[in-house]
Amino acid sequence: MGTERHIGRRIAEIRKQKGMTQEYIARLFGKTPQWLSNIEREVRPISADELAQVASILEVSPSIFFNKELYNSKPARSKEGR
Repeated sequence: MGTERHIGRRIAEIRKQKGMTQEYIARLFGKTPQWLSNIEREVRPISADELAQVASILEVSPSIFFNKELYNSKPARSKEGR
């Protein structure tokens, strides 16, 4: 699997977990939702500058897109209050 493919999937995963739409992120870039869809579906590569901006919007470090173990889909449950 190529890096771009991995990155696109990670963007989609994190975006959905944060409750953000393609429309919202695309609007911040002045682009169409199709632009982000193409990145997430591995049709179009993402530039380093775009990736940094997406990371900022998602409030994550850009490194998160390169290591799937850095971001869990669900936060760990607290054992307090048992």
